[in-house]
Amino acid sequence: MERMSAVQYRINLNDKKPKSFGTDKLLYQSEIHFIDAIGENTINASQLSAKLDITNGAVTQVAEKLIKKKLIEKYKIESNKKEVYLKLTDSGKIAYKNHKLFHKELNDKIISYLETLTKEQISGILGLIDVAEKHLPKLF
Repeated sequence: MERMSAVQYRINLNDKKPKSFGTDKLLYQSEIHFIDAIGENTINASQLSAKLDITNGAVTQVAEKLIKKKLIEKYKIESNKKEVYLKLTDSGKIAYKNHKLFHKELNDKIISYLETLTKEQISGILGLIDVAEKHLPKLF
């Protein structure tokens, strides 16, 4: 249990540290997930709010920070001058791709390890995950 707590502590601590994701700007977890949610899509603030399950005000706050960091930009389309859309800049695309690569590499390592396990071992891991899920507070 101590090792499990230590891993959880490391994950929490790591999530609080900003990272560059291949750019010259440091990004907090909320910012990189915002960038990830935009991805290669055409998306407006309301859609982003729903996708991330955050308020429109929170979208505005994070967007302004990322605009200042030159990782996203606002724009309007000819057919709809009212809606403001967000898209990644070239630096934002670099951060997006590096974030995707980070998760792919981690997932590949986990899958590679899981493939070496027996069904019983995997069942034990899933049982542990079930216990953790049932006893952790719901986020929303």
